[in-house]
Amino acid sequence: MISNIISTAFSGMAAQQSRMDAIAHNIANADTPGYARRDVDMVTAPGGGVKAVPREAGGDVDLVTEMAGMIDTRMAYEANVAVMETGMDMWDALMSALAPEDRDERWR
Repeated sequence: MISNIISTAFSGMAAQQSRMDAIAHNIANADTPGYARRDVDMVTAPGGGVKAVPREAGGDVDLVTEMAGMIDTRMAYEANVAVMETGMDMWDALMSALAPEDRDERWR
């Protein structure tokens, strides 16, 4: 269960990185003629977590919208980091509570 928490948080971090990449491309190409704005859809991944699915959103790049997206993405990434850290803390507490012979190999 704890490994699922960590895995789900990691998938969220990776998905937010993909979203930030799309935003960075949009900002870098805001003045490029014929550039099609990119976006990322977040979908449920098989087995849990989230997966980023990039797509062309079309339309012009609005820098205010992109900056707001960057802030939102950063906040979501940081939330996933907090979940991962909590999961790792839970794992540490569990391993500390077990007798040495019952601990995971990494904790002996």
